[in-house]
Amino acid sequence: MSVNRLVPNKRIDLLIKAFNKLNLPLIIIGDGPERLKLKKISNSNIKFLRKISDKEVENYLSRCKAFVYAGIEDFGIAPVEAMASGAPVIAYGRGGILDTVNCLNQKNRKKVKTGLLFKNQTSQDIFDTISWFEDKKLWSKFNPETLNEYSQNFSVEKFLSKIDFSINKAWEIFKKNHS
Repeated sequence: MSVNRLVPNKRIDLLIKAFNKLNLPLIIIGDGPERLKLKKISNSNIKFLRKISDKEVENYLSRCKAFVYAGIEDFGIAPVEAMASGAPVIAYGRGGILDTVNCLNQKNRKKVKTGLLFKNQTSQDIFDTISWFEDKKLWSKFNPETLNEYSQNFSVEKFLSKIDFSINKAWEIFKKNHS
């Protein structure tokens, strides 16, 4: 599933092309100027939902195998919300997604694995990654509670705590240097 504004830079067209080929179900939640164009290129396995409540979005996210994302963002909140609902993320490995999603293939064992990242922003890379995810039943490697716990690293409370810590540390250094 995917939750996005239906605008060109989100690259929903790539998701649609990949899922048309995969013939797997894809639910796209969102609205925007590209909606009609995207619906025209979609096969019957792709369903569009718009104007649904946050609770309904959360319900869809908590039941999906994975959240798919093909755009580049400075920081995308939708992938973090997907993890908070227990869904792993399959996304293009560029931009802010690298700050929020830890790929299952990463060598660093200390990091919580939260999804898969594809290297090229193409429908073929999406197709290959999702085929691998399905063939190897990789959704079973992700624990919804662990994904939710990890997503809390991006909460408002955690952000405020880190900012407060940084300001206090800087203030202490300033006072020490100017006493």
